[in-house]
Amino acid sequence: MTYRLPTFACLLVALAACNSDSESTYLASAKTLLDKRDTSGAVIQLKNALLKNPNSRPARLLLGKVLLQSGDPRAALVQLQMAREGQVPAEQVVPEIARAMLAEAEGDKLIAQFAGLTLREPLAVADLKTSLAAAHAAQGDFSAARAAAAAALQAQPGYPPAIVVLARIDAGQGDIAAALRQVDGVLAREPGNADAGLLKAEILQQSMNDGDGAMEALRTVQAANPDWVAARTAVINTLLQQNQRAEARSELDQLRQMAPNNPETLYLRSQFAFDDQDYPASRELNEILLAAMPNNLRVLVLAAAVEFRRQPFTLAEGLLTRATKAAGQRQIPLQMLAQHYLRADLSDKAIEVLQPLVDAPQADAASLALFAEAQRQAGDSPRAEAAFLRAVQAAPGDERTRTALALLRLARGPAGPALAELEAIAKDGSTTQADLALVNARFQLNDGPGALRAIDSLERKLPGMTLPHMLRGRVLARQGDAAGAAASFERALGIARDRFPVLSELATLDIEAGQPERARQRFAELLKADPRHYRAQVALAEIDARLGEPAAKVTAQLQAAVNMDPVRPGLHLRLIEQLLASGNKAGALAAAQAASKALPSDLGVMDALGQAQLASGDTAGAKATFQALSVRQPANPLPKVRLAAVLLATRDISAAERALRQATGMRPDDLMAQRALALLVVMDKRPAEATAIARSIQRRQPQDAFGHALEGEIEVSAQHWAAAAEAYRAALVRSPSTDIAIRLHRCLVAAGKGPEAVRLDINWRKDHPRDAAFSEHLGSMASAAKDWAKAEGLYRDVIAWQPRHAAAMNNVAWLMATQHKAGAAAMAEQALALQPDSAAMLDTLAWAQASENRLPEAVLTQKRATELDADNPQLRLRLAQLLARQGNRAAAREQLETLIKLGPTYRDQAEVAALLKSL
Repeated sequence: MTYRLPTFACLLVALAACNSDSESTYLASAKTLLDKRDTSGAVIQLKNALLKNPNSRPARLLLGKVLLQSGDPRAALVQLQMAREGQVPAEQVVPEIARAMLAEAEGDKLIAQFAGLTLREPLAVADLKTSLAAAHAAQGDFSAARAAAAAALQAQPGYPPAIVVLARIDAGQGDIAAALRQVDGVLAREPGNADAGLLKAEILQQSMNDGDGAMEALRTVQAANPDWVAARTAVINTLLQQNQRAEARSELDQLRQMAPNNPETLYLRSQFAFDDQDYPASRELNEILLAAMPNNLRVLVLAAAVEFRRQPFTLAEGLLTRATKAAGQRQIPLQMLAQHYLRADLSDKAIEVLQPLVDAPQADAASLALFAEAQRQAGDSPRAEAAFLRAVQAAPGDERTRTALALLRLARGPAGPALAELEAIAKDGSTTQADLALVNARFQLNDGPGALRAIDSLERKLPGMTLPHMLRGRVLARQGDAAGAAASFERALGIARDRFPVLSELATLDIEAGQPERARQRFAELLKADPRHYRAQVALAEIDARLGEPAAKVTAQLQAAVNMDPVRPGLHLRLIEQLLASGNKAGALAAAQAASKALPSDLGVMDALGQAQLASGDTAGAKATFQALSVRQPANPLPKVRLAAVLLATRDISAAERALRQATGMRPDDLMAQRALALLVVMDKRPAEATAIARSIQRRQPQDAFGHALEGEIEVSAQHWAAAAEAYRAALVRSPSTDIAIRLHRCLVAAGKGPEAVRLDINWRKDHPRDAAFSEHLGSMASAAKDWAKAEGLYRDVIAWQPRHAAAMNNVAWLMATQHKAGAAAMAEQALALQPDSAAMLDTLAWAQASENRLPEAVLTQKRATELDADNPQLRLRLAQLLARQGNRAAAREQLETLIKLGPTYRDQAEVAALLKSL
């Protein structure tokens, strides 16, 4: 036992030393820790100082300030009120109390207590008046808010927080230009001003739809204030608004490391858990938050949302009652709850929550607009239009609601009246919502001149910003004006703070102009400047994939991106997708398992794991994964669709149909589920039912190509080529995509409508002169028709546009060998160099070598191809043919006897028998 004595003695010495520390020592230690950004340690030291001297005014005041800055306004308010009672001068403590009350949504109390208080110190006056301005604005009293902000600026000219409050009022009242001028003025003087940067990002995202600009503003704030929780929180919320959930989740992981117990961190964790349908986890986090902030409106609403999902609704109703009291009015918590439901794609719940508000005699515009959006999401366009119309009548000047109504009418058709309404809103309005909607609508309708006119109008509202130049470049590129598009993108590049989006557009033009190396160089330079720029790394991989580079090279590029930032789910998903597309099923499964280990709670990664398991033949594993995903996401139809694919693979058609019926019941407008169900009933020989599904989609979404393309698929399955062609023609009008054009051309040929197929060929290649995929399709059709020369020319076009397109090179080599042209083997060797382990390319090389009378080399090459793909009987048959030509009858017979064992499952048994007989 003697070994414990020194430890106990040391403990006594340490306790004695602690007991000897003075209040001033603790205060000094706290300030040192604050300099090191250790707020938790500083709070402990300040509490120690107060234990030494409960009446310490400096410790009490500093503790209140630190708690407020660290995101705990409730605890801060307690300390600051005690500091005021302890005779801390009003100039020092009242502005802090005011900001804490604002954070606690106690604006009414703030106004009642301090609106008449007179302070002497100018900075304190400005601080208090700014808080009063924000409180008045929150209550909708904008004249009082502007007066208070003016008083703040009179006391302290150029005071940034007061200017930001005024800018927020301007933005809220629709004067976006004035709001931006004010925040830009603040940022010109203080580039790292957090409040101004956050407001600018909010304006760019919500009022101008400039997601890139918003993120750039937030990243600037984040760089200037790396430990500020509010900055990272704003980044996460903006990413969520942009539907970039994987990146938002990655940012949350970093926030958890930075501030694990901060209320904002806990709230976001709860919000993610709610969206993932992990209600127990969300509820547990909400209980922690409610214990610390029992009257916080956001927390109460989120907690109520969880209880609504859990049922019964007693607890949810109680929480909503508390939220109503906290908000001072009923509609705010119900609107917030409805927004949670809409973001989780639970439109039926949103409708249920909003119904009492919209049934009120004087329904407010915000509730009506939310109700309309819920009806639109539920697929009930007539009710959505009626609700939007009521919202417009309730608030005629609300440009966002008027724009939403016009877009809904545009989707229902005809386009003319809706476009005229958008133009009227854009012309008279001060925001850019209608302008952006009009540009997009004109673009979707292939109205290039109209889109350009709308962009010119938008640019007048957004002078000096990148967005109009980017949009103009895209429209010009669609019109085939590559030079004009490049000039627009170059102008955008000259003013862009984030170069990547602009470089992506320029790189696309480079590739289409046959200059892929120039495109690669753009991203290589960006990656050189920032070696961890994962988006540039992914862009290089995408370029290599488009150029037909070996799959191994593309995979290596994507793996490098994953290594740069392994907590980004999107990078893992892109790598898995590439491996599956290249046929590397084992690699895809390994990558999915690694992603699942790194990000065990990410639902996208979980989905990718199930797909990789299914592709690799592990149907039991895939079934378990998708069943677990269904439990985690009970309102999401995708896991049911995935599960149906697994059940089809195991030939359980009835169970697969039940899963798809459940999916379509969850969300009737989910196109993936509808398509899967339609194709399943076709496979089950019920084509009329499948066609009814496609026609129903067409009625609900008349401007969308999907329903028509689905009808085309259904008709193709029945070999109704003419009917399929008509369906694809209707789809192509709505969406001029290469895939639909190829399908239409194939159907026209199969239907015997040669002249129409030729016209489509001529017109499509005229409008899309460098469409490699369409030329590949034409080359395949010419090959099937044994028009070897035409096929070779088409594939050579592809190589001219994409010089490292291995498949096109391989096809040209085969066609040259078939025509007995010199150089076939050399071309095949070039293709093989790009994909050295490809059995198909070795097969072509052997054919080319044989055509050039290099029979011994051909036999060796064909043997290697057969070894790489031993289950391919065609490779074995061609090896037998070469061996027979070489005079090696025994070896040829051995290959043929292996093929005979396959029985009638191998379609070329007659050829096998004939060759065997000849030996």
